This record gives sequence, structure tokens and C-alpha cells, in this order.
Amino acid sequence: MKPEILSTAIETLTGLFFRNNNEGTDFLAKRTLDHYINDLDLLGDINAVAGEIERQRAWALVPKLRLFDNKSADEIEAVLHWSGLTEAEIIASEKVFEEWKRKQL
Repeated sequence: MKPEILSTAIETLTGLFFRNNNEGTDFLAKRTLDHYINDLDLLGDINAVAGEIERQRAWALVPKLRLFDNKSADEIEAVLHWSGLTEAEIIASEKVFEEWKRKQL
């Protein structure tokens, strides 16, 4: 993915997965992620993706990425781990986002 749009892609995915709370949005989020990965090569530069995830504090996207590419998600976790995040913190951020999402209903 072009570096110029990586930031927008991560922001868009975060919004679709975690800021909207209906089943249709979840479907749209997964389709958008599929398009970003398969058509726009979102995971082409793992370090850039990990850096942008960290910059936007969007760690809960990592399990969503795992739905489409387990190996790349592992690599992103490794990069995030070396930047000071543990796997438990990444998993905890996913739980916090899910709890926040439930409260928004």
C-alpha cells in the first residue's frame, strides 16, 4: 500500500470496526479490510503498518488482520512487541474496544 494512504486506511478500519455498532458495519469493515489487503497490498510493508497502528493506538486491529493473514499479524505483533507492547497488552486492547463497543449500544 502506498505510504500516503496507509494512515487513512488504518484510521478507516479502526472507525469501521470499533466506532460503529451494527452488523452491517461489521460486514463492511471485513470487506474493506479484505480489499485493502488483497487489492491495495496493505500488508506489503509490515514495519510501516505496525508503526501506523502504534501511532494511532489501534492495536485492536491486529486480531482483525489475523482473520486474513495470520503470518503478517504475527510479524506485526513482533514489531509492536519490540516497541514495548506485549501480546497481553494487544489482546487487552481488543477486549477494551469490544467492551466500549457494547456500551455504545
